[in-house]
Amino acid sequence: MVTTAAMQGNLKASDNPAAAASPKLVKAARDFEALLLESWLEKMNQSFVGESASLDPAHDTLSSLGSQAIASALAARGGIGIANMVLRQLQRRLQTAPDGGQVSQNHAVHELGKVSR
Repeated sequence: MVTTAAMQGNLKASDNPAAAASPKLVKAARDFEALLLESWLEKMNQSFVGESASLDPAHDTLSSLGSQAIASALAARGGIGIANMVLRQLQRRLQTAPDGGQVSQNHAVHELGKVSR
């Protein structure tokens, strides 16, 4: 079995957008991916749970916390590639920004942070 670390070791810096991005931008992209994954996991869990379980507030809370923990762990370890796709797109825009990317990068982090909340 190939581990994520082994797969990342085979990537060139150009293949890994997180290598050239600021830590704030990487965190915002990963948080964004975690939010999407959490939403998908919640919907998937709801499709398997019957009506009686979804009426229990304790079950809903634990289920939500579990989905959040799984989504955060997945995103922190590379997730399904959404964060990398977001970073690639942002880096293309930052490279063509007239201010050299500094103001645009701060704006991108701010915008991704608003979506992640």
